[in-house]
Amino acid sequence: MAEQGRAGFSVPLRVREFRSLWIAELVSIAGDQVARVALSLVVFAQTSSAVLTALTYGLTFVPSVLGGFLLSGLADRFPRRTVIVTADIVRAVLASLMAIPAMPLPALWVCVGLLSVVAGPFKAAHMSLIPQILERDDEYAAGVALRQFTTQAAQLAGFAGGGLLLVVVEPHVGMLVNSATFLCSAVLVLAGVRARPAARGQSAAGDHRVGDFGHRGQLAVLFGLACLLGLYIVPEGLAVPYADELGVATWGVGLLLAADPAGSAIGAWLTTRIRIPTSPLAALVLAVAAGLVLVVCGLGPGLPISVALWGLSGALSTAYLIQTQTMVVGIVPDRHLGRVMGRMATCMYCSQGVAVVLGGLAAESIGSFRAVAGAGLIAAVLALVLLGIWNWTGSRRRRGNRSERVADSPHHSFPATTSTSSQETDCTDGSAAEAGATPTAAGPSGDASAASMKGEDHRTSGRTRSVFRRNRRATRGRLFALRPRVVAFVVGVVTAATVTTVVMAVTSSVTLTGWIGFAVLLGAGLAVAEATRYIERIRRQLSDTPHVNMSSVSILAVTMLAGPALGAATVVLLYLHLWWRTWRWTSGVPIYRAVFNASVMILSVYAAWIVVHAVPHGQILDIVRPQDLIGPVLVIATFWTMNSVLVGAVIALEDGERSCARLLGSWSDNALEIVTLCIGVLTAALMIWRPWLIAFVLPTVYVLHRSVLVKHLEQAATTDRKTGLLNATSWRSLSERAFGKAKRYRTSVAVLMLDLDNFKRINDTHGHLVGDRVLQTVADTVRRQVRAYDLTGRFGGEEFVVLLPDAAVDDAVSVAERICAAVRALRFGEEDEQLADLRVSVSIGAAQYPGVGQDLEELLLAADNAMFAAKQSGRDRVCVVKGAPASLRVPQAEHR
Repeated sequence: MAEQGRAGFSVPLRVREFRSLWIAELVSIAGDQVARVALSLVVFAQTSSAVLTALTYGLTFVPSVLGGFLLSGLADRFPRRTVIVTADIVRAVLASLMAIPAMPLPALWVCVGLLSVVAGPFKAAHMSLIPQILERDDEYAAGVALRQFTTQAAQLAGFAGGGLLLVVVEPHVGMLVNSATFLCSAVLVLAGVRARPAARGQSAAGDHRVGDFGHRGQLAVLFGLACLLGLYIVPEGLAVPYADELGVATWGVGLLLAADPAGSAIGAWLTTRIRIPTSPLAALVLAVAAGLVLVVCGLGPGLPISVALWGLSGALSTAYLIQTQTMVVGIVPDRHLGRVMGRMATCMYCSQGVAVVLGGLAAESIGSFRAVAGAGLIAAVLALVLLGIWNWTGSRRRRGNRSERVADSPHHSFPATTSTSSQETDCTDGSAAEAGATPTAAGPSGDASAASMKGEDHRTSGRTRSVFRRNRRATRGRLFALRPRVVAFVVGVVTAATVTTVVMAVTSSVTLTGWIGFAVLLGAGLAVAEATRYIERIRRQLSDTPHVNMSSVSILAVTMLAGPALGAATVVLLYLHLWWRTWRWTSGVPIYRAVFNASVMILSVYAAWIVVHAVPHGQILDIVRPQDLIGPVLVIATFWTMNSVLVGAVIALEDGERSCARLLGSWSDNALEIVTLCIGVLTAALMIWRPWLIAFVLPTVYVLHRSVLVKHLEQAATTDRKTGLLNATSWRSLSERAFGKAKRYRTSVAVLMLDLDNFKRINDTHGHLVGDRVLQTVADTVRRQVRAYDLTGRFGGEEFVVLLPDAAVDDAVSVAERICAAVRALRFGEEDEQLADLRVSVSIGAAQYPGVGQDLEELLLAADNAMFAAKQSGRDRVCVVKGAPASLRVPQAEHR
């Protein structure tokens, strides 16, 4: 599907086939609702039993689940238009049989069950036919949004119209009306939708989504995102007890029930007006926001605010559902789309029922307010987890696509040659040919890997992490030198934190015990910060990597004991100390970054306090039974989620990052962050139980801080300071292990040797500072083009080396060509106009084991020979050794 601009509802409606399909679906939905009402009346009139009536109504739902799971594949095995028409005709016949007045109740149940089962393949065929009709992404997204918008209206119209109709006519006539709607739907589809062959019978060669379907983990994540929809329906299922807790009349229940459908309709409409990129990150932000909105319900707001919150959650959840469906269509081959879409719809259907039941059980124990807030919080946390899994499975999928091509040429020392430059020809003569190296065209970059080498500095801020990348321009130290959208976001977060703090300070009351706990914990936090200030300063000076300090121990403990106002005060005082004693002496930490980080911490404090407040006063830390741990766990999860969302958002706005690791941090960073929060909870519990025991917490925090320093020292010892890559010693050590593993398990490994062309000329012309900048920029470029587990290092001077585990020679050439193209595209004039004409390129040699050499040294020699051959044949190209003997002669070196 081609990516286009944002389309409104009118765009898909201009397509005749979609218009017919859409009208047929609306007619079918309305008929279904009339049939449900009529069935209930028929059964109750025959039996006068509420149980049997409810059972009959349930049969209109449960069998459709079985049909969705078991029969959705029919939409791929047979032509989808045929499946839709056949299903409508079968349902019309069954509805007509159900209209017979004398039909026995068991026979009626059989007909109801069969009719519901047939609905499964009908929905699967309908949902998978839409992408065939609306081929562009914008058209499809608008079509899905229109369906979401009108489905709610069709259901309401069906129930209301059915009730009015059955006042005038007999229930059996209502079943005939349902049969007529099915026949009408079949006629509309036959007349308005052209016939297409069965998707399963089409060739996979022309399907651009086949490769992406190879790893099913990402599809499972999309199923998980779809199932999250059930958590956002929990408020609708608890509308009656929620209204009772609010103390409103029956009309308030109606408003609450109407909030989510109305919000869903508005959200569907807004997706056609606001351009939202179709990506897992966008779906994450929408899903998290939809859940966090419901968390506010834990405070028990009034009816107007509750209605607004439920409507906003419905709008956001509908928007992310449209995103999810669009991504499914983008990665699933058409020959499997019917089965996948049918089962996804069934999963959404089941998750809603399960979530509502569990929400009701939770409301019995903790109340409707907290049950709704808990559902929202769980949804937000699960959405973050699913995004992490998406990125992990994506990296595994990219790894799984390697080594699929096998060289079909016979073993020879001098493979065929193609040129990388428009000014050059073959390199089968001269020294290049003698080396047995083959220059290969450095073509388009292709799909660059989003990951980088081991030891990469993830530019991610945690609770107290650095938020913005350190830029080479000094002006980046000033807030208003940043992008306007970043400035707006930072100012908005700081303003929200300030206003909320003022309101809390005015309205909150603190007990004497709270003041005492605040003083003790603040003193402990300041003592740890003072004792570790040199450690903190060394960590800042060693590298520009993000880090987590230990201030959250005191901050979270004060929040849980003394309330959010004093928790915010703890943030301000601790960050003032960190700034005055540590950060102001360290370059690269402008004051606006410290203020933003403090503001994020304050908002995280208020988010965590919502969970604390949801539990009766004094009981959040009264842990007697295992289930009592749920409260502290939710506090930690809320604090972490709020912090991660805000920090990830500002990084995405500043750098345009999409990688989960860059936005949310590495697993080790997040583990350290969660550990500090756990220590904060333990500290708060000790203050209640045995206050003097917190003396044992201080050494623990101090040692934990020192252990983080050790990690930074290890990284500094293995990293080249100038480029951020592995240094030569570390690269060789890690590569020896990887090579040994390849020999043991008889897998392949490739080496790329890279050398900057004419680097001495750059140093002589522009100076060594510019040369260092070029080295760093090229290093960053190389790192972005390789996988997360590839080993990239600086070999010496202007030479770089990359080891590619489990990579065939063709894969290595593809990566090398991508690196060549990316380096060739670099421009330096944006930062210095005098460098506008500066162009850089690299010559790359590639070699693979097995095939070349028996150890790492011989493989390096072969790659080095190929790199010299690339230089002698014109530079800015890739030369590869295929099947050359282990002992290769080094070509005559040229002046570089």
